[in-house]
Amino acid sequence: MSEKNVNLMLPVIAGVVVVAAVAAVAVTRFGSSGKEQTASNASSSDALTNGAVVIDTGEIGGTASYYDYDYDADGTTVEVLAVTASDGSVRLALNTCQVCQGSPYAYFVQEGDSFICQNCGNAFSRDDIGLEAGGCNPVPVTEDNYEESDGLITISSDFLDEYKDSFANWKNA
Repeated sequence: MSEKNVNLMLPVIAGVVVVAAVAAVAVTRFGSSGKEQTASNASSSDALTNGAVVIDTGEIGGTASYYDYDYDADGTTVEVLAVTASDGSVRLALNTCQVCQGSPYAYFVQEGDSFICQNCGNAFSRDDIGLEAGGCNPVPVTEDNYEESDGLITISSDFLDEYKDSFANWKNA
């Protein structure tokens, strides 16, 4: 192949690589729409063990990680967000606003150290995530709702099942 043909092919190859990278990020972030129980954004293929979401605490940092729990019965997704507070403690919450739940926009997006509800616009510091029940904040996942052992946090499907209705219309706009 001539040098001219190689120079013409490089932009095409670069474009294909960029498209593949964007697709990989989208699949990792949004998960599948299938009805099989899955936990996305977890590096371990064992993120779901016996129906429980298992999170490696070593994966959690100041930028939120999201873990999807999909029901096999109807495809409803319950999403857990995990983030470290400024003091290094792990904070967990269900990614839906307690007041806005039911709205397709009742989920939080991180902007810096704040989490903003996409429905009502209320903002919460990452230091407040997972601490308060009630009000217009993410549904907390407290130490009563999970087990931690050997650097793994296990959230049972029984706990997640309780919030299925809060996510029935979630991100379905």
